Amino acid sequence: MEASSLQSKNISTTQTTTSNLTTSSTRSSLPSQQKIKKKTKLDITSTSSKSYSKVPLDRYSIIQTQVLLSLIFKTNCEACRNRWSGNMNINKREGLFLILSFQCSICQNIITIETSPKIVASDRRDINVRSKISGHLCGIRHAGLVKLMGALNLPSPIQDERYSKWDRNLLIVVKSSTGRSMKKAVEETVAAENGTELMVSGDGFWQTRGALFIKKSNPAKYENIIRTHRCEKNYEKSSDTMESAAILTMFKRSVSKYGVYYTKYVGDGDSKTFPVLSKIVPYPGKEIKKIEDLNHFSKRMKRGLETIKHEHGRKKLSDGKTIGGKNRLSVHNILRLQMTLASTIRKFKHDLDLLFKGSWAIFWHKYSTNDDPRHDYCSIDWCGYLKSVHDKTPYDHTSHAIRRPVLHAIKPVFNNLCS
Repeated sequence: MEASSLQSKNISTTQTTTSNLTTSSTRSSLPSQQKIKKKTKLDITSTSSKSYSKVPLDRYSIIQTQVLLSLIFKTNCEACRNRWSGNMNINKREGLFLILSFQCSICQNIITIETSPKIVASDRRDINVRSKISGHLCGIRHAGLVKLMGALNLPSPIQDERYSKWDRNLLIVVKSSTGRSMKKAVEETVAAENGTELMVSGDGFWQTRGALFIKKSNPAKYENIIRTHRCEKNYEKSSDTMESAAILTMFKRSVSKYGVYYTKYVGDGDSKTFPVLSKIVPYPGKEIKKIEDLNHFSKRMKRGLETIKHEHGRKKLSDGKTIGGKNRLSVHNILRLQMTLASTIRKFKHDLDLLFKGSWAIFWHKYSTNDDPRHDYCSIDWCGYLKSVHDKTPYDHTSHAIRRPVLHAIKPVFNNLCS
């Protein structure tokens, strides 16, 4: 059975015998429940022959057709009681769902199995619905699923026309489920905070930008898409303002929908969202505070250093060299400075004084030389120089120091972040 036979539109009976086992491939599954549960880990690390792990019966397992058939050959026929020998057929395929039949060559008895159960009150198969949901969660949708299944030598997902039709029905269920999930999350947060003034964050409000290339490259196709496409666009203005507009809408409806106030907003330091929230006050009489998260704040270090490096370009510093290079503002050193700042923030986030000293310790540690060590802000926990002083051993700054003309150029970044 070749891979192409699994992907054809109409499959009646595809026969697999012992002579062509090496080219066989299909999907076998264990019974499945309709509700997606939190993934549980199996203990399969033991190599002991006496140690077994209990496999959850609602989970799917990928098994090669050859392996499945070799297992069947080790069983006895339920009708004639002889050791089974015969053919395995695919009687029906619908996306990833298969109906397999096994016919005994001795008594001609046939048994069939379905590789996935039906969804309750529906003709749809559990595995196909799960594949649709996974395609959306991973952001690959139908086209991506086709590639993924092809690479895994699995049957292709349901056809694109039916996929789109199912999408519309699935949307109703997803909206209902997400509504209940978000309401529960708010209730849990209110209980944990012992109040209705909550901290929130928002990001990733647009999926694609500049998607009109096809309008010029293939006008006929573009017109056909415009004519037949059921557009779900809900925003008409510039994509640059989409995020701030969406978050403002969420803030305005928080009281009527959940009975809570979003009084603290976690966002990017360069975000356009917070100025909008400050200008158009969602809650009269309540101030919204801006809080920068660790990742965004440490990225400001990276952006600041990259900006200075770009501005200096090939311009020579006071030592006659450019700003980039070994022991200077290289890509490696920029990343190291960003990561070190993130680690410092994570360590001292509850103590502003220690955070200030720890942040400047990064600068002065790099500024230090053998003739002029500057480790007043450093800690013996990580500073090699302080450890060497304590242990009375020699220490060389050369390997980690950044040249001082470079540090003079980037000091404004530290001043800005530590102000």
